[in-house]
Amino acid sequence: MKRNFCWMTCWVALAALMIAPTTVAWAEARKDEAKRAGRDLRKLTKGPLAKRMTVTKVSVEAQINLGSGYDNPSSFWEGTPLRPVIFAPQPDGGAKIAWTDNKGAIHITPVNKKFQRCGDDRVIQSGLLRDVVAHDDGSALLVLQNGGMMLYRFRGKETVFGIRLVGNYSSAMHMGTVAFNGEKYATYFGVHDGGHEGDALRFVSPKGQILAGGWGWGVSHSIDMRVALAGKKFMPLALSDAYPGTGIWFNHSQKRVSYVWGDFSGSTGGRIGGITALGDRMYVAFSSKEGGRSHWSAALADFAQKSPHEQKIHKYVHDSKTDQVNVKIARYGNDRLMLSWLEKGTWEREFQLYDADGKPTGEMEILPVRASARADMVTLANGDVVWAHTWGKDKRVLKIVRIASPPAKKK
Repeated sequence: MKRNFCWMTCWVALAALMIAPTTVAWAEARKDEAKRAGRDLRKLTKGPLAKRMTVTKVSVEAQINLGSGYDNPSSFWEGTPLRPVIFAPQPDGGAKIAWTDNKGAIHITPVNKKFQRCGDDRVIQSGLLRDVVAHDDGSALLVLQNGGMMLYRFRGKETVFGIRLVGNYSSAMHMGTVAFNGEKYATYFGVHDGGHEGDALRFVSPKGQILAGGWGWGVSHSIDMRVALAGKKFMPLALSDAYPGTGIWFNHSQKRVSYVWGDFSGSTGGRIGGITALGDRMYVAFSSKEGGRSHWSAALADFAQKSPHEQKIHKYVHDSKTDQVNVKIARYGNDRLMLSWLEKGTWEREFQLYDADGKPTGEMEILPVRASARADMVTLANGDVVWAHTWGKDKRVLKIVRIASPPAKKK
């Protein structure tokens, strides 16, 4: 008995020695970063989300370039330096992660259901990454190249198609997004024409044919945009500084989700955080300073998926004495929303769950994870929320964050 106890004690001590350096190094790194930022170290929480969170590391062969910038764009110029890391789930449970290296090449890294690498990166040597869709046999990439917005479809090592979506010019200040509903792609992106900036919505077949529908000139000036799915229906959202009015607009001019200030010259008082479907409604996370607020504040709004798209929720979610930035939203489980944001000057993200009526459920949690500006958190088929990023000294490691949803309640 004493011998067994001795061996157990030795193993515990050895394990502590093996774990301690990593834990201490991580804690010291957080302290150093807080000191450089001139702020106090924030106290992390240990609530239900923290207990359900895992971080999986995937090694890559090149250094990941995160660009510069701390937040989703409120103006043309804020979006230009961003280099997001984008996680895209695929039907079979695997995923693709798109990112840019320090030489400007775009990588698409494949991972399996366990978030382990399952193949070589697909590398595109030039262009600005805008968005990616993951397929079981490859991916579709939206990229700004040679002054135009391009959509590529890759299958294994084969390029199925690569098409320029419109003849109009696009530049580094133009954002873009792509979604796939199983039948066609929807691409939504900024364009330039005649000295003005607008946006275009283009539908593309799986074979690379431009389909009918959409528009060639929509919101103007279109600072940022998203396309979400409600079933198989595409739900486009854009941030405008001018027409059809300043604010965040659904489907060009069909619904103003929120008013925000705009100067008609490329700047606004709003930032899109994301859009997601829950039940028969759409939910939009954003930040703004409207209502006389002195700081950028995280906000939540909704609208019905069916016309006339009535709105029930439009609220700021949490008071703060500093700017709330890099806002995110995703459906969590089957019936809740997860909102997340940063307090400016910090890297620990805040998380709060809400029900379909916009009421908070549970306590707000502070977790030691990061997320790219202009890269959305996504919901897996089982209700887990996932995204990818990198942080720490080693810029050759992708980190996939998963917050597992609780098991469904038995009826």
